[in-house]
Formats: sequence, structure tokens, C-alpha cells
Amino acid sequence: MTPWPTRIIMVAPHYQEYALRLSVALAAHAKVLLVLDRTVLDAEFAGRTMPAAPKLRIRHNRFATPGELTRLGADLLRFRPQVLHWQEPSGFIKAAMADTTLTLAKPFARTAITIHDPVPHVGRDARVAARLAPLRRFGRAWADRLFLHGAACAAQYRDDYLGGRDDPRVRLTDHGVLLAAEAAVPPQEAFRAVLVGRMEAYKGLAVLADALDRLDPPPMVEIAGEGPELDRLAHRLGALPNVSVEPRYLPAVDLSRRIAAADALLLPYTEASQSGVLAAAFANGRFVIASAVGGIVDVVEDGVNGLLVPPGDPVALADAIRGASDDPALRQRLREGAQRTAETRLGWAGIAARMLDDY
Repeated sequence: MTPWPTRIIMVAPHYQEYALRLSVALAAHAKVLLVLDRTVLDAEFAGRTMPAAPKLRIRHNRFATPGELTRLGADLLRFRPQVLHWQEPSGFIKAAMADTTLTLAKPFARTAITIHDPVPHVGRDARVAARLAPLRRFGRAWADRLFLHGAACAAQYRDDYLGGRDDPRVRLTDHGVLLAAEAAVPPQEAFRAVLVGRMEAYKGLAVLADALDRLDPPPMVEIAGEGPELDRLAHRLGALPNVSVEPRYLPAVDLSRRIAAADALLLPYTEASQSGVLAAAFANGRFVIASAVGGIVDVVEDGVNGLLVPPGDPVALADAIRGASDDPALRQRLREGAQRTAETRLGWAGIAARMLDDY
């Protein structure tokens, strides 16, 4: 068995909480230098306790200027990691910095990229990805390891990005828990569901609106976030009884509290890769009512830690919402299943140990 690496640089121009929690877990076994925008990280943990580890150091970098590329290169050469691991960036400058440092590290370190979205979502993500395509292809081709969140994401990478070819560098990992509330929140007697985050077309807001139209009246549903799809449908959704709409950006502490105050998180997506808010729901012992699409099916077991419905099917979605609303025993069973998943498969210690094996 190959010994685990003892010096790791984790670079995270995005997914700051994800990268921090992974780095803390890795730091139980190795010295870890985490490079990210510290101002963003501090904002994400405003009102929450930030995890730490004795063998973890954090270096601030905004990933925006040539000077910051020079600083990152200097960190790389001074720290001399055995592994350089990037969270795949979005943005031209950040992608160029990733490609440069992956090339620089190649003679003395293993290189890795976590691909959070193997194929971009429709809308804004697709437009950004089109501009980044050459840089992204280079980084993905150059890295020694490519980590994807579950079998569905790996299949999406193989079939849609590689044209059906296998890639022996691919390793599976899980999206660990995020946004756990500081204290456990007992569920309320009346059923309550939430949909939170950035509202793009693939989030299935129109499907949810059609489903709620079929429930007379719908249970309490809270929709909070921002994005073009919510702008388009806010009036229609807000006119439904028991449905509240809050079209604004939610800081992490608010996301955590809203998820913890609900019974279930709604994920009526029409397409998906991994889902950070799904991990947040399980972190708070809350189940999901979700479309059986993308990486969601790798984590959600129908009837165990959530309810799965066909994507784009408002009738099935309405039936699932009604079933959860009418059955307190089912809700309790699903909450317990979500909590077990959070403590086992989505626990960061196990994710880090598997990743150290895969490096």
C-alpha cells in the first residue's frame, strides 16, 4: 500500500466551506496549506464557528492579479507539497492560475482537481464554461487525479465530456456535510419545506409551481434566494396560500437556519451534478424531496433519507409533498435516515481517508 502523503496544498478559488472542512479532515493525517480568499471564507462563517486544525495553515489569495499568481507559485515552491489539489475554478484568470501551478508542480507533486460540475448547467454556468473551455480542458488533461462526486457525475463526465471514453484517473468522492446549525433544532409539528439558493432554470422552480398548484391548499413552503427563475415566477408562487417567497441573497448562516427550521429541502431539479444544499440538509438531519437526476441519486435513497420523483413531473412531486405532509411517522423515519447518512457516508473524516488512499 502506498504511504499517504504528508504535505498537501489545497487551492480553492470557490467552494470555500467545502475546501476548509475537507482540509481540516486531511490535516488529521498531513500538513495542509489551504489557499483561498480569506475574506470570502470569513463572510461564509459570519455568525458560525469556523473549524480549525493544528496542522492546517490558511493563506489568503484573491486569485485576481499576476502578483497573486506569483505568491501562489512561491507558496508552492516553499511548501513543496506531495499533492497539489485544486477545486476546479470558474473564471478565466483563476483557470489560468490553476493550469500554471499544475504545470509548475508536476515535477515534484501529484496533482488533483475536484470537478464539481463535470458538464455545466444550462444558463449562466454554460456561458462561463464556454469561455473557459480551452483552459479547463488543459487542467483536466494535465492532472494526475480527477475527483467527482459519485457514480452519476463520473458517468456524466465520461459520456458527455469524454464522448463515452473511460478515464483511469477518475476517483469517486462524496460531497461532505455543510452548513450544520450551531445547535440542533427540533422539528415543528406542522410540515414545512424549503427551497433555497440561486434560482436558475435547472432548479425546477416551474415544476414546483405546477406541483403546488395541485395541492389545495399546499403545506407551508418557503422559497428564498435570487436568480432569473425566481424573478420570473415570484408573483405566481407568492400568490399561493402557505407559500412565502423571499427574493434576496442569503448568507450562509441564514441558509443554515432556514434548512434547520424545516422538515424537508425541496430539490425539484431538471438536471444536477452534486448538490451542496443536499449535503446541508443532511447535516441538519433534514430529508429531501428531490428529482431522481444526476448526482442526487447517488446520495438519496428513496424512502430512507428522502423521497425521489421523476424530473419534470409535477404530479409525482405534488404526491411526494402531500405524502410527507400527511405522515409524521414517515417524516421522522426520513429525518433519522438523513442524519445517519450525514454521520457515515458524508462525514469528512471518512471522505479524507478515502481521498488520501486515492492520491
